[in-house]
Amino acid sequence: MDNDGPNGRHQHSPEDVDYRRVEVITGRRRRDWTADEKAEILTACMAPGMKIAAVARRYGVSRGLLWTWRRQAMDDLVAATAPHFVPLRIEVAAAESPAVTSPPPSGGAQAAGSIEIEIGRARVRVEGAVDPEVLRQVLGLFGPAR
Repeated sequence: MDNDGPNGRHQHSPEDVDYRRVEVITGRRRRDWTADEKAEILTACMAPGMKIAAVARRYGVSRGLLWTWRRQAMDDLVAATAPHFVPLRIEVAAAESPAVTSPPPSGGAQAAGSIEIEIGRARVRVEGAVDPEVLRQVLGLFGPAR
């Protein structure tokens, strides 16, 4: 066998007589955690007075991985609750004749106009004055925009 040159020691192949396979066993293996397992571990982290190191030891997880999972969970929560921009189209409809419109039921002045919001296959139409908080709650029932 020729060991000349800078790579002389690294030219063995499995077919060579001098080739020996070495396997290193560290006792650790990569673990794939299910979403339920992660949720259980993160819930344990949130207990009052609980320390990350104690949870990590109990479940056999590294502290760094727990911090990563916590950050990802917070990012997911923020993304789910953050406002989303949606396309907006404004259409001006022809004014109805005064003879067709009926007076407001309360007898007070009512703002003219309407808003129509389409979310997926659902459509919400709002006529006249609307409490913004009530509208926010109604639109919240449709879930976050995707």
